Amino acid sequence: MTLNASETDRRLGNVLQIGTVVSVDPGSSAAKVKIGDLTTPLIQVGQLSAGAIQFWWMPSVGEQVMVGAPSGDMAQATILCSVFAGNAPSSDGGVPMINLGGGKMIVNGDIEVTGDVIASGVSLVHHTHNGIALGGADTGEPNK
Repeated sequence: MTLNASETDRRLGNVLQIGTVVSVDPGSSAAKVKIGDLTTPLIQVGQLSAGAIQFWWMPSVGEQVMVGAPSGDMAQATILCSVFAGNAPSSDGGVPMINLGGGKMIVNGDIEVTGDVIASGVSLVHHTHNGIALGGADTGEPNK
């Protein structure tokens, strides 16, 4: 099979592209992306890990993403990752951050932390309690 030069150029141009998510279907782990004048059909959203250990994320409508298409074939395209478009959660590159946008994260399994955990200003390691009574009574909430 031989491809003419224009078809080869088109395919090479489609291998990696940046576009904007226009709709999301979490049930099929897929989204539609607008790339220039083209809106893709639902394409799979790549995950960091999808085997025994899994990390799940879905892009948001309006999010900028990178789309990879093997051999430039958009029928095989996958969303590879997100690309910040002036909306990075921090300007400090030395401190990793997860911004859940007011949402929550669910972890199925144990978490082991070697340092402190601070939630709403309360240290898990160094907090104190009020209302301490001898015996089997419960204490009050942690002091802030």
